Amino acid sequence: MHTTTLRSNHGEMAGRYVVVGAGAVGATVAAQLHLAGTDVVLIARGSNLDVLRAKGLRYMRPDGVRMVPVPVAAGPGEVTLRPDDVLVLAVKSQNAEEAIAEWAWQPVVDDDEERPAATTLPLVLMQNGLDTARTALRRFATVVDSVVLSGASHVRPGEVVSPGSPLAGGFYLGDAPTGAGEHAQRIAVDLRAAEFAVQVVPDIARWKVGKLLANLWWNLDALYRRSRLRSKLGDALCAEAEVVLEAAGYDQRTSTPDELDRSWFESVDVPGHRRGGSSTWQSLARGGSAEGDYLYGEIVLLARMNGLRAPLNEAVQARLATMAQRHQRPRSLPMSDIADLLGYTGVARPLAALL
Repeated sequence: MHTTTLRSNHGEMAGRYVVVGAGAVGATVAAQLHLAGTDVVLIARGSNLDVLRAKGLRYMRPDGVRMVPVPVAAGPGEVTLRPDDVLVLAVKSQNAEEAIAEWAWQPVVDDDEERPAATTLPLVLMQNGLDTARTALRRFATVVDSVVLSGASHVRPGEVVSPGSPLAGGFYLGDAPTGAGEHAQRIAVDLRAAEFAVQVVPDIARWKVGKLLANLWWNLDALYRRSRLRSKLGDALCAEAEVVLEAAGYDQRTSTPDELDRSWFESVDVPGHRRGGSSTWQSLARGGSAEGDYLYGEIVLLARMNGLRAPLNEAVQARLATMAQRHQRPRSLPMSDIADLLGYTGVARPLAALL
């Protein structure tokens, strides 16, 4: 990997990146920035923080394993924010509100003057779903939203498997709520230098909707093993969601040409590490909370706000939440449950009977 730090479009050297969230996406971004020579600090917690502090990040790529000594901290109490910092929010959607509130009013020190981060620093969002941008804009004046394209996995503390090759992953970036302004352009330069493919788009919300529909389909792997029935349920969930999104005023078509060459970050086997599943699968495998309320629940919310119902999305949302609450292993629901949801049996069993 090269270690050249590029200048932004405005001739400024890349500032420091404060990456909040040391999961699959956050740790991958922090590792790539660090390896590219960009100043970065990674915010972690719990056993993940302990391992990162003691040993560094065990970062596994198709071309080998690296121990990356990314600087880490437990939170804002251990970081003095600077005026050239960029905050990157890489926690899951269900944790975004708490993290945004925690960082928004932290002081940024500039020539002995203190100003709040919310009015001073850009915040880059790396969540699925549509909700986090609204939460962020409630506090932060400058928000850059993104669609993350990454196959990275994080199941064990202090370890991330990142199978993208030759680049580590890809991003669509845009200033929120709309616009491909100077802030997204600056972030794009730094991410490209860190070996990510990046396309800046003027309509990031449209791309987020497209990713949400893909999440509805793929994240079913947290509930069910792969099968034709699961694929049919995914198709039905997306069809239901498309009706709701149209009623809510979201244009699912994109007028922006897709110039991101995805062949540059294809998923390649990492020796000795088989990817378990989607980000929601990883959450259940770690025994953590799941982001179903911000994927399937987003469709449910939009349906209710527009006088509609989304029964399939409601059902999947409830199943994910209950499995996470009970710390059940992923893919443990039977195929017969999908048949019930799709109306193939005529008998819909109570949720309690399945879990």
